[in-house]
Amino acid sequence: MLQVIVFSFNRALQLDTLLHTMLEHWKSPDYQLDVVYNSSSNDFQKGYDRLIRKLSRYSFIHFHKEQETTHRVSLLELLYPHNLKRWMQYSYLRYPRSNFRSLVIDLMEKSDASHIMFMTDDAMYVDDVNLNQKVFDWILSNPLQNQYSLRVGIGMNDEEAHYSDNGEYLEWNFSKEKVSTNWGYRFSVDAHIYAKTTVLKLYKRNLFVNPNSLEGPVEGDARRSGLLDNGRGQRHAVLLSFPINMVQTVSDNETLGLSTEKLNQYYLNGYTMRYPIPEKIDVFQIYPNHLIFSRNGVETMTKIDKL
Repeated sequence: MLQVIVFSFNRALQLDTLLHTMLEHWKSPDYQLDVVYNSSSNDFQKGYDRLIRKLSRYSFIHFHKEQETTHRVSLLELLYPHNLKRWMQYSYLRYPRSNFRSLVIDLMEKSDASHIMFMTDDAMYVDDVNLNQKVFDWILSNPLQNQYSLRVGIGMNDEEAHYSDNGEYLEWNFSKEKVSTNWGYRFSVDAHIYAKTTVLKLYKRNLFVNPNSLEGPVEGDARRSGLLDNGRGQRHAVLLSFPINMVQTVSDNETLGLSTEKLNQYYLNGYTMRYPIPEKIDVFQIYPNHLIFSRNGVETMTKIDKL
């Protein structure tokens, strides 16, 4: 069984896009999906409440809202290399606002799934996903090293990639690629499938408070420890990222700066949204010049600079 955990904050409309395209395109295998979300206002919460009602008929989808916490990092956790330095450097690690870390770990521990995959709410599926049992058997054949990616493909961000194509999947070693690339970054919350036991081990020994403070430390730990080096992935893109806005302050990622409040109002007014799919897909992150809104069967194309 595959457990999928999706992270979302103040972006119910974009989460709606991700989940409905996943329901449309994901053919196999079966999965259980846990959405870990938070909202900063009543209006943003109304957006999530609307989405939860829309998806209530799917028994394998569950929503979990983060809760405020007074938990502080334990001395034992600070003894792990790099944790103390980061704890002293970043106040958000000393004073976490929510139970994000403990919630994610708890969901993984309570699931009987053997494999885990993460996603964020600013992505969209663009093609069908059909993964056979061989993919999951291969991951468990060497759980500390093997991972499978849905965000790669022939011609995608691969100017310097050294993968081989066996006709069924792409294969490469992360240690032979630049760390800053999708082919060299060993841990990602953008649709990579791992053995759950390996990820749990990494999560329990690293400090984080949200998806952005999670990815870097866990990737660095995996790299220093020589873990998750063997990659396989799709030959063609099935998932793309659309960074049209930013909802975190941990890292200064490039976005189009669209208002989450305005998009949430579209959702509360009954609209859904899709991103335009490029004719040629050669990068994972897409910066569209328009969005496609739908309501009552009528589609409207709206330029980004008009939003």
